[in-house]
Amino acid sequence: MEIPSFLSPYLEGDTPKRLIQGILLGAIGTMIIGFYWGGWHTGSTVKSMVSSAAQTTKIEALAPICADKFRQASIADNSLIVKIKAVDSWSRDSHVKDAGWATFPGGEEPDSKVAEACAELISKTLK
Repeated sequence: MEIPSFLSPYLEGDTPKRLIQGILLGAIGTMIIGFYWGGWHTGSTVKSMVSSAAQTTKIEALAPICADKFRQASIADNSLIVKIKAVDSWSRDSHVKDAGWATFPGGEEPDSKVAEACAELISKTLK
């Protein structure tokens, strides 16, 4: 195969070594700039970010539903408000889980993060 004429100056003598060095330095420089200042991410970092965002979204969506379950249950049974006020604020999430307000259709057991957020919402409404 014949080398094109415009590449011949780069492939003769000491020039190929400089060409390869330039390509490598350019690639390394591009990666450094891209990952540190360009906002590039590796696949594992993106998976972690997506997982965290999904968990946060789930909590933000389900905690108000849990608090509403408590509100509706307290309408039916007025003693629930007295009982939840008697529980220490740091253990209300356990009480919410035990009562079943943090268990949703399709889930076999309550989500502790949703129960914690729900307990915070309930505490805010009790004040």
